This record gives sequence, structure tokens and C-alpha cells, in this order.
Amino acid sequence: MQLLQLRQISFHYQTAAKPLFDDLDFTLNAGDCQMIHGHTGSGKSTLLKLILGVMERPFAGERHCAPQLCLGVVMQDPNVQLLRQTLGAEVAFALENLGVAATNMHAQVSQALRKVGLFISLETPIETLSLGQRYRLMIAAQLVLQPDILLLDEPWAQLDNQGVQELTVLLAQLQQSGMAIVIVEHHKRAFSSCVTHRWLLDAGQLHPYQENDAELEPALLGITGGRTKLNASAMQAPVIHAEPFKVGFSGQPLLFQSAALRLYPGEIVALTGDNGTGKSTLLKCLAGIQADVGNLGISVLNQRPKLGVYGHQLALLHQRPSRQLFESSVIEEMQFSLKRYGLPLERAPQMLARLGLSALASQSPHQLSYGQQHLVALASLACLQPQILLLDDPFAGLDSGFFCQVAKLILTLSEQGCAIVLASHRPLDLLPIDQVWHISDKRMQCFAGDGLTQNEAYSRVG
Repeated sequence: MQLLQLRQISFHYQTAAKPLFDDLDFTLNAGDCQMIHGHTGSGKSTLLKLILGVMERPFAGERHCAPQLCLGVVMQDPNVQLLRQTLGAEVAFALENLGVAATNMHAQVSQALRKVGLFISLETPIETLSLGQRYRLMIAAQLVLQPDILLLDEPWAQLDNQGVQELTVLLAQLQQSGMAIVIVEHHKRAFSSCVTHRWLLDAGQLHPYQENDAELEPALLGITGGRTKLNASAMQAPVIHAEPFKVGFSGQPLLFQSAALRLYPGEIVALTGDNGTGKSTLLKCLAGIQADVGNLGISVLNQRPKLGVYGHQLALLHQRPSRQLFESSVIEEMQFSLKRYGLPLERAPQMLARLGLSALASQSPHQLSYGQQHLVALASLACLQPQILLLDDPFAGLDSGFFCQVAKLILTLSEQGCAIVLASHRPLDLLPIDQVWHISDKRMQCFAGDGLTQNEAYSRVG
């Protein structure tokens, strides 16, 4: 049964040099699971908005839907969809609008949350959830409506490995019930057991995609070569040091306890752990912006972490890049902090050129894709040439080409003496690291990376 069809869709952003869609066709039938790949900025998220029916004209072409069609969507940044304060209230919101009796809501809400692996109290404040947990929450908020079509924007990047496995099983069950699924995804092999159709969005059209084992650019294979690591023993002092400490919010259970930390200039740390273990919280603690955690006894650049004390010496990239973008153009965004700290403004266009982003200079950062926003936010911080760079999942939303560019930038900053903490809920191969800080079972353990890749070093953790 055909649920939705797009015919000869053409669309052009006013500030773009080329059309985003050019006579694009797409058909979705009940039980389909269609995967759409494409480079960062190719229009994948915009295509989901078109399928959803929230794209405003002018765009040419036709969109046909089956009668009484119900669609659900989970966007790359689930925070933009959140409406309520607690877990249960968020999932129940749609049921309330449909007039479902309160006596029937509890069972439906609990069932939807169980399907996505959220076995926590319905009264849990959403603000305490990690980004991956919020992604699961938004899936549950869609499933409670029993949609005919479920649209997922980059779920692999937001979920840990257990979450991906659970979602794969769930997608297979939804397919069997007749639900159609569309997944936009950079990771080519994620959810492959469910996929019925695979497409590449390129040059404004959808092309059948055939996986190529040699697809990764040759440059990716040479990322680790030639890294010049600074000799930490020659440094006067670590830039971050702490004796064993505990992290937890006031009145809440312990998040995790940590062994002693030492981070030296030029070192790269892989901060790993599943969704919700406390990685983002630790980065915010190091930056001095995490409220309600008390004094952890951590010293960063010989000071107790506190908002505003580090200037351009410490920079933090948030998981939500939109939180760090507020200027009207990319070049203005890049130069804002340079002006603030009296640093050379020419660093901004140089960094854009280095990352292959010069074409975005005059565009609004708020109209960019999630991956492009991540790139711009990171580039803005790298221009400051900080002593410490804290990166919260910096590769989310990036294709292999931009992954390579960002990885090389990280290595260059490391060679220049910048200490880097890179948070990720799974190991990232091809990037050499010096330490692993791994959180599991409410404990953070520290391991030597010895310049291995994250996968190799992570295997030591088990």
C-alpha cells in the first residue's frame, strides 16, 4: 500500500548557489524502511521536512499522501521538540491533545517508553536526561500516536551501541506491523538488517546506493601518520588535575566517582561511556558552567573551574551546536569571539578555508544543517587557539570527508600544545589518543592510550 509520494520536487534556498532538490522523486509504501545517505549539507534533513509536510512553498512538484495519514518525526536535535518538564508528561502530551482518558494514558505512555529502553520513573525531569536519552524519549513520544510513517534523523549519532541495538529490534517490529520508516543517516551500516531501500541524496536527486567497502577517502587512512606528540614529562604542570572525586547533583543519586586525573598540554583524551553516564556533565564541570554539583576539587589551568575565569584559554563545544550560534552570518559568528578577546580577525576566513567552509561565510548559521552547525561552532572555538578544548561528540552529523577534516584539525591543535578532551558514547577509529577516561557502572577509570586509536585503546577497557 502506497502511503506517500513526492513527484518532481525542486527547491532552491535563496542564498544557495545550486538547487537543493532538482526533479526529485520518492515513494514510500507500508512496511518500507528506507535509508537516505548524503554528504553534510546535501539536504537530508530538509527532505524529511518535505516528507513531513512542514516545508513552506515556494517549491515545485507534488506531494501526495494516503487519507488520514499520521506521521511522526524525531529530529537530529530532540531538544527542539521537547514541550514538557517530565518524562511521562512529554509522552502523554499528544494523548492529551487527542482527548484520551487519563485512566488509559498511563499504560500507553509506559509501553511506549519500554519500547525505547527507558525504564525510569515517569516523574524524571527531562533536564536530567542525556541527549541520547532525550532522543529515545522523542521516539516514544511519536510511537504513542501509532504513526503510519516514522522519520528518524541521524539516530546512530545520538544513541550508544545498546540504544542502536534496541532501536534495530524495535524498527523490525514496527515494520512487521506495517509502519513505514525513513532514516537519514551518515553511518552506512547502521540498521542494515531492517533497510529495504537505500538511497544517496546527491546533486538534488535520490540515486540507488550501493555500498562500497573502499568508499572512505584515502586521506582518512593517513590521519594518524606523522603526529608529533609533546613530551608531557617535560611540562611544568598538568592543565587539569584532580584527586579522586565524586560527581552528583544535589539531592540526586551519585552520577559517578572518578579516579585521579592528570591531563598535560598536547594530550588527547577519549571520554567514553553510554548515554546518561555523565560525560557531558563532566565537560561542563571542567568548564565551570555545571550548576548544582558542588566543589569537586578539580583544578583547571591552576584555578577552580568557574564561569568566565578562563577567557579564550578554555573552549567547550556543546552537543547542541545551535546553543553556541547567535550571529546573522557564519563569518560574523567566527569573528565574534576573536573581537571579544582582541585576536586577529583573519583567523576566521583562514579556518573556514581550511575546513572547506568558505562558501558558507555569508549564510546564516541558523539555516545550516546540524552537521554544518557543528562544524561552524567548532571552527569558531579552534580560531581562539585555546590551551584546553572540550569537545562533546564533535563528529555528530559529519560525513567521512568532514570527519577527516575535523580529525586533522584536532591533531594539529594537539601538536600546538592544546589539551583536548573528546567525549563520545562509542570509540572513534583512526584518531590517536593518549588517555581513555571511561565511565561505566558509576565509576570513571583512566587508562593510558599510548597513541593508539580509540578502538584499540577502548578494547583495553573491555
